[in-house]
Amino acid sequence: MKYQVGDRVNGVINNITDLGIFLTLPGRHSGLIHHNDFGNNWLRERQYRRVGDELRVVVVHNNKGKIGLSLMRVNDPMLVDHHNQFSKTKPEQFDEVLNKTSQDAKKEIARLKDVLSEN
Repeated sequence: MKYQVGDRVNGVINNITDLGIFLTLPGRHSGLIHHNDFGNNWLRERQYRRVGDELRVVVVHNNKGKIGLSLMRVNDPMLVDHHNQFSKTKPEQFDEVLNKTSQDAKKEIARLKDVLSEN
């Protein structure tokens, strides 16, 4: 899997160093949350995090296989996640799209309940 800038992924901490926090990403890739991502909170964050913790991060750069990650910018709207079905939705359309998605989900849940009750 090739990671693009803006992709939101879950990773597992595999090492914490002076440089930052290294994560193992899906597809056996790894990335780094540089200590600068935490600003003045780096020392506290470093003590708070543990190897094996899972974090939701955003890819901020991918250069020659070196993947830069950010924990602080995971909700940054300027980093568009190309895999998110809502990323191209205009703000004025969001309510309509969200309501349709909710209705579709309710229909699918009802269908699955019917299938399960038949068995």
